[in-house]
Amino acid sequence: MARKILIVEDNTDLSEFLTVFLRRVGYETSQAGNSAQGISKALSERPDLIITDLHLPDMTAVEATAILKKDPATSGIPIVVLTAMTNGEWKRKALKAGVAEYLIKPIAPPELAKIVDTLTQPPPVLTEL
Repeated sequence: MARKILIVEDNTDLSEFLTVFLRRVGYETSQAGNSAQGISKALSERPDLIITDLHLPDMTAVEATAILKKDPATSGIPIVVLTAMTNGEWKRKALKAGVAEYLIKPIAPPELAKIVDTLTQPPPVLTEL
């Protein structure tokens, strides 16, 4: 079964690019245009990974991550921030909130695919104790 990625992005061109790219490399995708929709979809769809812009119309990814990480139903979902913001303070805030990766746009598609693959791998199963 394909792993599912939730894309939270208000730029429709970038959202569409990410959707097409991730589907081509074998992922299912879902989209949300703002953080509130993203939180709602994360709760209802339980994606394997969330890719979000840092600044969205209703709240930042830092605020949305804090909400998702407090809820046991979504606390284990890795979150990747994809942003043009190179400010170290924003990166620090995002990582402190629980973001798994803070990536600067533009990012090469193969690099993004590698990060997504790594973050969506199931945990290893212990066969011996």
